[in-house]
Amino acid sequence: MTELPESPLVRLLDTRYGSLSVPAGKNDLITDFLEHYGEWASLEVEYLASLLPPKARVLDVGAYVGTFGLGIAQSADAAFVAMVEGNPAIAPHLLANASRNLSCTYEVLNALVVNSNAPPVGTGWADVDNAGSASFGEQASGTVPIPLPDTTISFRALVERFGPLDLIKLDVEGMEAQLLADHPFLLHDKSVLLWLECNEARSSLTLAQMLIDAGRPVTYFAWPSHNPDNHRGVQRKMFPFAYEAGLLLGAQATPLTPQQQRAGCLIRSIHTVEDLREALWLTPRWAPREWDVLDRNEIAAIATHLWLGKKRESFLAEAVPLNGGSPEEATARQVSATQDKNARLIAFRDARVAQLESKLAALVSQNLEMERAESSAVAAANTNELLARGMTEKLRAQHELHQEQVAALVAQLEESQVLHERHGTALAKQVAVLLEQNENLSNALYGIRSSLTWRIASRFSRLAGHIPLLKRVAKGLLRRKLAGAES
Repeated sequence: MTELPESPLVRLLDTRYGSLSVPAGKNDLITDFLEHYGEWASLEVEYLASLLPPKARVLDVGAYVGTFGLGIAQSADAAFVAMVEGNPAIAPHLLANASRNLSCTYEVLNALVVNSNAPPVGTGWADVDNAGSASFGEQASGTVPIPLPDTTISFRALVERFGPLDLIKLDVEGMEAQLLADHPFLLHDKSVLLWLECNEARSSLTLAQMLIDAGRPVTYFAWPSHNPDNHRGVQRKMFPFAYEAGLLLGAQATPLTPQQQRAGCLIRSIHTVEDLREALWLTPRWAPREWDVLDRNEIAAIATHLWLGKKRESFLAEAVPLNGGSPEEATARQVSATQDKNARLIAFRDARVAQLESKLAALVSQNLEMERAESSAVAAANTNELLARGMTEKLRAQHELHQEQVAALVAQLEESQVLHERHGTALAKQVAVLLEQNENLSNALYGIRSSLTWRIASRFSRLAGHIPLLKRVAKGLLRRKLAGAES
């Protein structure tokens, strides 16, 4: 990890992300937002976090004080966050905020990310009231010089150092396309999402064309600076109608959530550069604060007058000569006014036609999608209905068969009970008779064995066993004796 310079004077703010260290000076845009709302661009984080897998790996280039990386780590359950900041005066705040608030693995790097084939050669510049606007590219503007950090790293080397990654965010004040050119393979890598700042500048159109040429989905997402559900619950808007925007490579435009709709977020699929021009044209940026209290018709009236080149201070205020001047002058004024009016009407008509054509194309596309969805839904419903009918008939047949089987079993059970009762009674009688007969036979046998005749006959029988004639005589006597006993 790069050694950071000694930390300057700081302020600690209680925010959505925890206690954050911010620059101690005044008039810093992001610091003012953190103090007023307790957050910065949380609607952006919410949108991107919904697209990430669990345990995601995220690279944040242009991290400033870390609100994006901290927000993603909290919302998406990230496993690793790398945050890179090129401004040496801000890097100590970033490191302090990461160490204080991140529970996942992280790394903070104070380095300037460059294209290896086109390194910067001068200092950077930032707006006096926005330290987060620091840029080291050729298009850098502002009045506050930013010294080059001690460390530079090519974008390709940076990605290889922290990869594999699920999301790469580039907020480098117009240098996004320059950095992507250093690692063009990323444009075609379906495993990583690229989230890039998109401002009202021609460089954004160039960047969009680069993304479109990659053949992956490109989505435009814009969000208002005022989040109605902000951390502090503040409803007073710092900047009414102020929006930020970005381009996402690698994910289709999804419907906005109810909370995003209520906040006023915008989302649109980008297929051509003209799509982005239209999206930027219809995105509010810095409308006057007074417009926030006007209704829709009043805003439309003001916008129409401005569209036609009229100004409030000169509206209907031109002095008209009482005598109208000479006829030639009156005719010239009339011709000039007519030409001006016609030119404005033509311009207004052309703009309106272009807008209506764009809306018509969008409606046709939506209608086709709705027809496809309706056809799919009808087919699915018919299929489900047939399956449901078949299942119902099958269940009904099984139910009837089950009822028949139950009735048969009940009848068999009742019949078995009746037979059991009958057989039980007859069996009991038979057993009683047999017991009585057995008792009679036992008594008779006992009487025979205890009689004098039995004793003589048994001895005679043993003696006759040796004499066949006596044996036959003994058997005859014994049979007669038994016959007499039975009778």
